Amino acid sequence: MKQLLFGLTLAAITASAAAQDRVFALAPAGEVDSSLLARVQAYLEENSTVAVRLAPAVPSEPGQNLEQIGRIAAMSMESNDHGIIVLARSTLDQPQGVCLPDDRFGVLNLARLEVGADAARIERRAGQEGLRVMSMLLGMAPCPFPLCVLVGYDQLEDLDEMSGNFCPPCLDRFERVARKAGLRIMEPPRPDSNEAAVAEELPAGEPATPDVPAAQEPEAPAQTPDAAAPVAADPAPPAE
Repeated sequence: MKQLLFGLTLAAITASAAAQDRVFALAPAGEVDSSLLARVQAYLEENSTVAVRLAPAVPSEPGQNLEQIGRIAAMSMESNDHGIIVLARSTLDQPQGVCLPDDRFGVLNLARLEVGADAARIERRAGQEGLRVMSMLLGMAPCPFPLCVLVGYDQLEDLDEMSGNFCPPCLDRFERVARKAGLRIMEPPRPDSNEAAVAEELPAGEPATPDVPAAQEPEAPAQTPDAAAPVAADPAPPAE
């Protein structure tokens, strides 16, 4: 009986861990610079707090529209992918992007996102649109707050004036919905191992400070005339 309970407990723990291991996939289609893909991945993870894996390139042919590319991409998803975002090298006669939440994909048209933009702006635009796709794949609605990446817009120039990330309420909701969907939440970076070791050796409550060479003692801060302590006057000589 104990072995059975132990087995059930272990299975429940394993299932719980697996349930929190889903990710978004990010893939290129066509001629897409690998460094741009990596920067967009970092942008999405930093601003969404969920894991984004780089997926292999999606096979594409000239003349395909964004929806066709997205459906091919969706067929390539792995079992733990919640959805896939595709950076596609398409044409200007195609829309700026397509997102079909029921089919779990979104495709962004780099040909349009690159118009009038340098490398940094292209990365930001792709990151902004990627966050919008991720939120739609999680069933979130647009946000009315002007300083949020989920606010509606009409022209590409409007995208440049918008926020590059979620407003606090939308970020909170995104994280809650992502956890419910079993997505892997990115942990904040851990402190350097050497700093952690120093912190463990110090008594409780004593902050770690960098080593100061013995020959270089910290100088006392200079005092201004107003802050200086008053100087006591010399005592008067005794009366004769």
